[in-house]
Amino acid sequence: MIAIFELVKDPYERKARVIPGLLVSLPLLVPLLCVYGAKHPVLTSVIGLLGGCGAIYALASVARGRGKKLEEKLVARWGGMPTTLALRHREKKILDSISKKRYHDAITLKLGIAMPTAEEEAADPEKADDIYVGATKRLRELTRTNKKLLLKENIAYGFHRNMVAMKVVGILSCLSGLVYGCLIAGVLRVKPPEVDLIHFADPGLAAGLTLLISSALLMAWLFYFDSAAVKRMGIAYAERLFECLPSLPTPRSRKSASKSLEGAGE
Repeated sequence: MIAIFELVKDPYERKARVIPGLLVSLPLLVPLLCVYGAKHPVLTSVIGLLGGCGAIYALASVARGRGKKLEEKLVARWGGMPTTLALRHREKKILDSISKKRYHDAITLKLGIAMPTAEEEAADPEKADDIYVGATKRLRELTRTNKKLLLKENIAYGFHRNMVAMKVVGILSCLSGLVYGCLIAGVLRVKPPEVDLIHFADPGLAAGLTLLISSALLMAWLFYFDSAAVKRMGIAYAERLFECLPSLPTPRSRKSASKSLEGAGE
């Protein structure tokens, strides 16, 4: 229960990991609760009990695990994380040359990490990427307290990544929801096998909600959530991350502040 409370309490865990897991199960949960919930309160209690006993945590863990696995494949396909791509001299599409030089200079000044020149990067790309990765990690450490736009962009990236990772499961869930919704509405009949499209005109509340939610989520998984969307969110996060550089104190000012504190203590 403590783990579940922490998941719901933390905005990143809740929005980037829990919600993708719940959206996968939504097309199946809606008809179960709408059709059988009122008639069978035990079913509602069991679903609530499953959620309280760890189903929410399990869904979030599955979404996170699949998301990390997908990220490894995407990074290999892209040639690096969006933050690394943005810092490369040879990458011309993400950042303009003026902004790139400004961020390189700010990283050297604020973080004390010497950034490679274009010539040094061309001579040893792996070493240059290692420096870019290290600078990005250090910058993340210094901006963890940023709870505004940077956190929102990080959540958006994690949410899109995990939604794409759950895409196959989500599509199967939506298709199952559509079939079940048609059965509830009477559009499909098993005995005898029959299709009666007239029932789409008045499917009923339970079937209507099931069909609407399943259709909307299916369209989203088919036409929106893909690797390109994940990369767009990653680039947006990289831009917000590097925009935090000017607000960081320089090493000299931090040393001056510490000396002032020591003097005050004396």
